[in-house]
Amino acid sequence: MSDPNFIRSFDHTPFLDLAEPRVVERRDLPEDLQRFYSRHDGKGLSSSPDPTVRIAKADEVALIAWKDLHVVGEEAPPPGWEAFSGYRIGISTFFDEIVYVQWAPCCERGSILMIGPDVAGPQMKGPTQPEFCLILASTFDDWIERLFKYDWIEYGVVPGERRSLDGAKRKAVTDHFRGLNLGLSWSD
Repeated sequence: MSDPNFIRSFDHTPFLDLAEPRVVERRDLPEDLQRFYSRHDGKGLSSSPDPTVRIAKADEVALIAWKDLHVVGEEAPPPGWEAFSGYRIGISTFFDEIVYVQWAPCCERGSILMIGPDVAGPQMKGPTQPEFCLILASTFDDWIERLFKYDWIEYGVVPGERRSLDGAKRKAVTDHFRGLNLGLSWSD
């Protein structure tokens, strides 16, 4: 396994392209998620943990509140997070929740947020963005585009892997996350 391209030899795409577009009967879903699921389907929350993220199958996408977060939901929400809601659209290889935000105090509606006890997020605590969350993207389409650009590796899940990127790409990834997450202490 000394070949640096070994990990790239696997298909880490977290979704499948559908042979034919389908009608998505989920009118509760935001338009961009309906559009995505009309052409693709996630590999599922129970699929192989090898990719850094697993995208939910269309029938696994669920609107959730704080209490539904499997990693932190048993605890009372921090101040300001009582009205948190979003669509669970994925999970990280470390079982952090990946949520399409409907409402959160740290980001706009439609942002993609990762929530978990060991998330390498901002080194701050407070009602705006506690250390248990990291904003991955400002929109779903931006998130998918960035995953594609970086061979389906979500550097928000594995920030240490940024060191394997050349200087310009490493800086671009770091700047992306710093721009979305105030207080982020990642270095170039």
